Amino acid sequence: MIEDINLKNAEASAILTMVLDEIQGIYSIKENNRNYELNRLKDSLIMSLYMMNERLQEVNKIAGLIMEADAKKGES
Repeated sequence: MIEDINLKNAEASAILTMVLDEIQGIYSIKENNRNYELNRLKDSLIMSLYMMNERLQEVNKIAGLIMEADAKKGES
């Protein structure tokens, strides 16, 4: 399960890096073209953030299962 957490964290980190790179790129554009780029990337940035949220929820679910298993071991 730890491998699953590491994989999901790596996926979320990669998505976050992509989003931050895009945002940084947007702000390096001249101001008059910035709105065009923001509108052009809006859907893909929102989808990327949604995907990152999904990965983090999966990490939380796996972590919960690990804690539950540990608690059951402690009861024995």
